[in-house]
Amino acid sequence: MCLVALALGIGTAAQAQFRQSVYLNGTIPTGDFASGIKGVDTVCLTIDNIGQDATAGLGLGYRASYRFDVGVGMVAPYANVDLLWNSIAGKWRDKYAGENYGKPTYFNIPVQLGVSYIYDELPWPDISAYGELGFGTDLLWITSEGKGSGNEKFAYKMDFAFTWSAGLGAYFGKYFSAGLYYYGMGKHYIDYTKGTLEDNTIAASQDALNQANKHREQRTVGSVALRIGFHF
Repeated sequence: MCLVALALGIGTAAQAQFRQSVYLNGTIPTGDFASGIKGVDTVCLTIDNIGQDATAGLGLGYRASYRFDVGVGMVAPYANVDLLWNSIAGKWRDKYAGENYGKPTYFNIPVQLGVSYIYDELPWPDISAYGELGFGTDLLWITSEGKGSGNEKFAYKMDFAFTWSAGLGAYFGKYFSAGLYYYGMGKHYIDYTKGTLEDNTIAASQDALNQANKHREQRTVGSVALRIGFHF
């Protein structure tokens, strides 16, 4: 029995393949992240409007995975991290540029664990189909807007939220893949960094400051992504 178990263990280990991957992502925002901002005359968006009106974006990703042959296809548990970038819509970029203000930029960093199923018995020998699902946490980082310090600059806290992603695609040979994904990056709270309001004329009195410090906005952040992968 011990010899049989050892033989099975050796066979499974022999069939397991460690793979690393890097990705390029093109993204289209969804949810509040994509909502347009209307009726705002000020240059800076402030907490009331930031986290919206994102443009299409770009991203990079890295993955480490193990592939196990399960008889009909392969199962591949993985760990994945992405860096996704979106700018603010063009009409707002023009306003910031006109006032020589720094514009905000949106960064999302989802870190996930998941599993991929790869079906490698299609009629075409060099093409395999795959589907996958992952869960983890996303960091939303919004860069500051405005200029200098004091009443012309607003800085925002980083925020973590639960994230998930699902994707379908195909491998073309051993080293290249393409897939369509959805990233659900959760409901993020947006808040000023400590000291931002104290230095800003948005808080004209201590009562206003106390009230503003309690105010947070929430944004639902998501993206549809076209992912190109390179595997080695």
